[in-house]
Amino acid sequence: MTTSQPAPGKISAARAVVQCLKLEGVEFIFGVPGGQTLSIMDALFDEPGIRFITTRDERAAAHMADGYGRLTGKPGVCLATTGPGATNLITAVGGAHRDSSPVVVITCNNRRRHIGQDDNQDADHVTLFRQFTKLARFVPDSEGIPQAVREAFRVATTGNPGPVLLDFARDAVEGGEIAFEPIKPENYRFNARPVAPEPSIAAAAEVVAVAEKPVLWLGRGAIIAQASEAALRLAEAMGMPIVTTFNGISAVPGDHDLSFGPRSRFGTKVSKHLLQEADCILAVGNSLNAASTSRWTLPITRNIVQVDLDPAIIGRNYPVAVGVIGDAADALQRLTLALQGKATATAGTRADWLGTARRLREEWRREVFAPSHATSTPIKPQWVMKALGDAVDGNTIVVADAGNPGVWTHMLPIKTPGAYMKPVGFGNMAFGLPAAIAAKLARPEQDVIAIVGDGSLGMSMGDIETAIREKAPLTLVVMNDMAYGNIKQEELHFHGQRYIGVDFGDVDYAGVARCMGGDGEKVTRPGDLAAAIARGKASDRLYLIDVRIDGAENVWKDPM
Repeated sequence: MTTSQPAPGKISAARAVVQCLKLEGVEFIFGVPGGQTLSIMDALFDEPGIRFITTRDERAAAHMADGYGRLTGKPGVCLATTGPGATNLITAVGGAHRDSSPVVVITCNNRRRHIGQDDNQDADHVTLFRQFTKLARFVPDSEGIPQAVREAFRVATTGNPGPVLLDFARDAVEGGEIAFEPIKPENYRFNARPVAPEPSIAAAAEVVAVAEKPVLWLGRGAIIAQASEAALRLAEAMGMPIVTTFNGISAVPGDHDLSFGPRSRFGTKVSKHLLQEADCILAVGNSLNAASTSRWTLPITRNIVQVDLDPAIIGRNYPVAVGVIGDAADALQRLTLALQGKATATAGTRADWLGTARRLREEWRREVFAPSHATSTPIKPQWVMKALGDAVDGNTIVVADAGNPGVWTHMLPIKTPGAYMKPVGFGNMAFGLPAAIAAKLARPEQDVIAIVGDGSLGMSMGDIETAIREKAPLTLVVMNDMAYGNIKQEELHFHGQRYIGVDFGDVDYAGVARCMGGDGEKVTRPGDLAAAIARGKASDRLYLIDVRIDGAENVWKDPM
């Protein structure tokens, strides 16, 4: 059977689904097949250009689609059958929705006449997914398939990106031949991002120009807009410290002199101080949400210039002095030009502000990377970040999971824009390993390091086998405190040593990896960690490093 692009004519309904995906440039579909999906799977058999990645659980499939979408900016695609197959996707789809990641979710429901009639695995997928998607659509008939798939990709990628659900009736995809015209994506979706009106750029320049202690605060929207270069040019021109949200980590290189780390509930002290003391905050692609502002208790100036693509975001959580509606990269470039030659705060005042920021950063580094950590056992989480930070170069993608391991990654200097991801808005555990697999499949020439806890790994461990089967070598660092460490620390913080439901037994995680065809080792001494990470990066298969960490290092204290 030919796999070339078909001429206008008639093809099967399932083939129409696959051809629409092919025209969109889909490389991978992540999923678990089921009875209702058989016709699509059979059509995929004849399309070698699209690789089906079988996961051990549907949640992992959606996490992979999310990870692919975050890294590439193109929609990741996942597939599941009706009922429990679809519901297993929801947690991960929620994570993609909260963190603005483009995903196309395909589910296949029962036949139309059986839906709502007590058929096996009956479920109203559209109602279930509506809260977690930009669009949730039921497709009841074969003829509507091409338009529905094209709409899904258009909605997922325009404006703030996010997930879309397509729920096909089984008889829709199993139907006979339908009329199909192959249409290129550039003829039905347009992703040009709107630019801000000039008056708002001029107004922003007036506010920023006279600020003596400005801060540029970048969120995930700056990553989506690929605004790194524009942000650095503005910061360098104005002598302005850069802080990011957790979702904005890697918006600019973390080792740049003007980068002062992320601000979230857990840190850092430096970013917290800068934001509290700033007399002007330029928030770009940053919704000023709960995670970034300690649930809106962080005392910050109301002299805020907020730049966002979505007008509904501007002023939503804090009143602003100026709102700029448009693409972040374009807005920053034009703001830099508007500030040229404009009367600004004295250079000495800005230099003092920047000097204070640099001094605080050096003090923070000496504190969190104390020399004593080099010999402390159990291994301090800070030492794990020190060793990983030394290993992360410009060719490394870092994938962090929810919980304490993700919290500690605020200490890592990510060197390449867009080379970091973490489930922030939904805090969905079990993201790290599947998303890292997707990252390696999408960028096989790059090193991928996943940083997970033993709690999250327990929810995703089966997909170690997926990484081996799909030849996706990566370094899997397990920060092992034999507990749901974040919740155990929260119990201690609020209730004292009244621990319940948070402790695990001792598991040989490296042994599990070896049993599945991978490799790995356990590390209990801090001096052995750097060499273990080097072995992981050099391995030709998944390499698991089980690091026994000191669970007493509590993230629920003041920001570190």
